[in-house]
Amino acid sequence: MRRELVPLWVALILKSQDKCSIVPPKWLTVAYLKERYEDEIRKPLQFSDLPWNWLELSKILLEKAPDDLLDPVDQLRSVIQDLRETRLVKSKKGLKEFNESNIQLNGLSLLEINELRPFVIPVMNKLRQLYDTTQSNTINADDQDMEDVSDDEDV
Repeated sequence: MRRELVPLWVALILKSQDKCSIVPPKWLTVAYLKERYEDEIRKPLQFSDLPWNWLELSKILLEKAPDDLLDPVDQLRSVIQDLRETRLVKSKKGLKEFNESNIQLNGLSLLEINELRPFVIPVMNKLRQLYDTTQSNTINADDQDMEDVSDDEDV
């Protein structure tokens, strides 16, 4: 047995055939995840640094290779759940801050962004429509003011 770097799907096939052990990523430990959880609580306006696919990888490894993990699975699940819930609450609070032209989602994983997508896209479209409407009304009002000024000059 020697260490080889292979795609996850290959490792999972080999693991199912009892031909290998999977070396979990360094971040998939209770200590590291608790540290990230503490960061989430300490910094309410930003997300802690986690891999972009941390949720997917942790779910796969917890299901398919629990015996290869360094910490007890139930503790890992608990910390991951706490971390995920905290990040979800923060992302929902952050939605109050967006406007018609941008939304800042720095530090969120792909899965977390996709969970927000069904809500965010329709809201962004409505905000964009409202913004366009107010812009066109402002331009029309400015044009009207200019016409009024030019009418005064003719008198």
